[in-house]
Order: sequence, then C-alpha cells, then structure tokens
Amino acid sequence: MIPLLLAALLCVPAGALSCYGDSGQPVDWFVVYKLPALRGSGEAAQRGLQYKYLDESSGGWRDGRGLINSPEGAVGRSLQPLYRSNTSQLAFLLYNDQPPQSSKAQDSSMHGHTKGKQLTYTYPLVYNYQLEGIFAQEFPDLENVVKGHHVSREPWKSSITLTSQAGAVFQSFAKFSKFGDDLYSGWLAAALGANLQVQFWHKTVGILPSNCSDIWQVLNVNQIAFPGPAGPSFNSTEDHSKWCVSPEGPWTCVGDMNRNQGEEQRGGGTLCAQLPALWKAFQPLVKNYQPCNGMARKPSRAYKI
Repeated sequence: MIPLLLAALLCVPAGALSCYGDSGQPVDWFVVYKLPALRGSGEAAQRGLQYKYLDESSGGWRDGRGLINSPEGAVGRSLQPLYRSNTSQLAFLLYNDQPPQSSKAQDSSMHGHTKGKQLTYTYPLVYNYQLEGIFAQEFPDLENVVKGHHVSREPWKSSITLTSQAGAVFQSFAKFSKFGDDLYSGWLAAALGANLQVQFWHKTVGILPSNCSDIWQVLNVNQIAFPGPAGPSFNSTEDHSKWCVSPEGPWTCVGDMNRNQGEEQRGGGTLCAQLPALWKAFQPLVKNYQPCNGMARKPSRAYKI
C-alpha cells in the first residue's frame, strides 16, 4: 500500500500492513492534497487544515473527512500504529527537512528536501526512529540511513519500480545532492518521454523558468483550481505541494522538489504512475502555466485518456 506524501516509513507485520482511506476501509493507495490557508473561508481554511482526498475508487477529488490532523481521516488512520501503546512489532523512521520544534535542533541545509523514498539518495533528516532486533537485521540500509550514511559514488540518481499489493505500478525517481541539476528538466522529462507541467512553491530564491531547450518541455504551473463552483483556486506562491503531470497523459508524479537553483544541489525525488484515476484528477488542476516565452497561458482541455 502506498500513501503518497507521508514523511514516514512504517514496517509492521505483513498481515497488518495497510493504508486506510477516508472511509476507514483499507485501500491500495491514496492521495491527500492539503489545501493552503485560504482567506475568508472559515477558521479551518484560514489555518490551512482542509484537504482534498483521492483514491482509485473515489471518482475524483472529494472533500477530506474533517481536518488534515484528524485521527479519523486517511492520514491519521494510516499512521495509527505509531500511537499504539504496544509498538514492539513496529519499526519506523520519521523524517522531514523541517522537523517538529520539539526535536533537537539540526541543520537541514545539507539534507534532502525530501518526503519520499530511496533514502540513501535523498539523504533525509531523521528526527525519530525505532529500529531494533529483527528489524535492524532485516533492514541494514535503514540502519545506515539513521546513522546519516548516503550514497558515496556515482550514479547520483536512481530509478526503481515499486508495485503495490494490488498490482499498481509506481516508478520512484531519486537524486542525491551531487546530481547537480533540476530533477524535472535535467532527468524526469526525458526518462518519462513526456512534456511536464510542474507545480511547486514559487516563493523561493532562484526560481528556474519553464524549460523548452530540449525535446521535452518542462512548464511551471502558476495557478491551481479544483473543479466545481466552490473550487478552491490558488496560486503557486500559496501552495507548498510538489507534483507534475504530462498534459498529454498518462504520467502523474507526486514528490518533494521545487524548481530552483538551490534544490539542484539537494537530494529529493518523485513517485510517478500511469494510473488513469491519478491523471484524470491532477491534469485538470492546472489552471495557468508559464510557457517558455514567459507569458502565462491557460491549458487546453482537449486531452483524453
């Protein structure tokens, strides 16, 4: 089961391992899109705690069940093993480039801007873990990650195939800091053989412009709009999410890298799939993007999959 965008790794007995959707039932995968703080839409929206939910049977985006920090939603239910009193059969790593304030202060600038997989490449900042007994023996790479080890020689990038329990195929792309290039224009577009529209947070230094210097175009998304009269709609300067979609289909990727000069020198990656339910949900979100002539443009809606 693959819950996209969770900055945690859990290892539990195979029979107990599952992602749980907003309905409370096991699902093969889900996506939670946390909405940015929106003005004038109630206290929860102003605090940035509302979210949209998607899984393979949801029929598109749905309003999240409660708030993002609710124990009843998909994220809360899937992370419940962390909060049980008996964790003897549980191994976990918790990591983030901006760890909770309660943890020991650490310099994150050399670690990956990462929330995803292939940890020896992305070099995560681990702030809490449990890896004992049989787990430490079975997963020596995780013990190395906890100790701060990372890849030490080329290649500085890695692509692996992951398969969910129900057979859904995902492609994981990860780069180490010494890769020294933009994830999207420097590797991903060519690897997928597709043009990409990339959503990332635009309030950073050294933003890279849309790139059309190669066979495949990499276009910066400027504005996102969810379907329906209530939207919501917001600019990329307000949204910390990092994802990309091929406008022609069928690729959709969810990850952790911004397009800026600084993150060319940091580890991170993205998780891609050719799942129709994902593409149909993400592609219409692109309301406005920056073409390579620098002028904003609305996307065409003629694509089908």
